[in-house]
Amino acid sequence: MLEAHDWRAEDKIAAARTRLILDKPFLGALVLRLELQNADPAWCPTTGTDAKKFFYHAEYIESLKASELQFVLAHEALHCALSHFARRQHRVKHRWDLACDYAINPILLDEGLTPPPGVMVMEEYREMHAEEIYPLLKDNDLSETMDQHLYDKPDNKEQGGQERQDDPLNQQNNKQDKDPQKQQADQQQSGEHQPDPNDSGQSAGAETDQQRDHNPDQDGPLKAPPPALTPSEIEDLREKWQQRLTGAAQQAKQAGKLSAALARFVDTE
Repeated sequence: MLEAHDWRAEDKIAAARTRLILDKPFLGALVLRLELQNADPAWCPTTGTDAKKFFYHAEYIESLKASELQFVLAHEALHCALSHFARRQHRVKHRWDLACDYAINPILLDEGLTPPPGVMVMEEYREMHAEEIYPLLKDNDLSETMDQHLYDKPDNKEQGGQERQDDPLNQQNNKQDKDPQKQQADQQQSGEHQPDPNDSGQSAGAETDQQRDHNPDQDGPLKAPPPALTPSEIEDLREKWQQRLTGAAQQAKQAGKLSAALARFVDTE
């Protein structure tokens, strides 16, 4: 059962989306494409997106002014519409996340939206794409994005394993460790038991727990973050968001509410 502040957060988000549709139809149309999902602050202290949903911490939403919430909603929608989830490639995740935020925030400021406290804005990055901003950022930049970019996995360096993986000897050892016959022999020698994938015992119970954690219909906040997108999901979502971006731009242009800045940015994406 939802707590009172959860209901208030939902109502506040609904009102902010309505205002965006009326005042900024391009951004409003994109925001409506994201399903709302209340999230546990342990992994989502503010907001986030996996290119499918808008995740939010209810108390954070309540702390925002209505105008600031419009900025936050549009921020997540632009991450998706600009396919930031599909453009990272070889880049370091943290630096890429920063570059994406630096690219988006000036756009929203130019649209007259009000940023919440702590939003990163660098004037020198105005009208630049994330790929142009990325090489200008320092490797040791410890700045934090205002939201969670949940569509892709951390890179090995952030996990502390980049140096080990880059070592040729370790790469060879890793290949040996992954050999099924060697693993089986080692397990037999050590007396370890390899779980049967068809066993419906403990492993099935763990899977049920995981499914429950990611179940959007559960009562209360989502307990665990969504998994990173698969390559097939990335391609499918890239196509969908490109169509949504084009459709939203056309509708806003027909209504006479597509700014020159947004039109220029859409045309170059």
